[in-house]
Amino acid sequence: MKKLLISALVLTLSKSTFSQINKGQWLAGGSVGFESSKYGDQDETKTTTFQISPNAGYFFLQNFAGGLRATIQTEKVKGSDADNNLLFAPFVRYYFLPALQKVNILADASYGFGSVKSDGESDGYNQFAFSAGPAIFLSQHTALELLLQYRSAGGDAFGDDRLNNFGFNIGFQVHLGK
Repeated sequence: MKKLLISALVLTLSKSTFSQINKGQWLAGGSVGFESSKYGDQDETKTTTFQISPNAGYFFLQNFAGGLRATIQTEKVKGSDADNNLLFAPFVRYYFLPALQKVNILADASYGFGSVKSDGESDGYNQFAFSAGPAIFLSQHTALELLLQYRSAGGDAFGDDRLNNFGFNIGFQVHLGK
């Protein structure tokens, strides 16, 4: 009986020690992304984009977190000055597999508002984004994320059109709490 109680206690403690995505925990981290594109054969249409997106969130439900993300982006079209974008977006994120997994699959969605500064002028824009991919837990509190992302931006900065991008982001998250 004593061995059974000790085994149950060890199992209970190990589950709480290695839980990563439980209700009541915090999430802090971010991602970086890089894109390069060229339209047609003309070299002056080459565009290079770099973005960094720190975020913080809270697990409101088991496997489900929400929070706020800031995105700082620089976009350079060959032959012109760089555009600088700043965006703030609430996000929601869901992990599909139960806690205690070394690898988990997540989906992330956000919708935010920001501004584009180009040639000394600033225009507003909005953007929605969807990301999905694996989160590889390096320890019980840290995860490396490899995400495919779709973004669509519109508003005054883009006229009547929307800018649609597919990209790849690498993220790092720290899971804090219980």
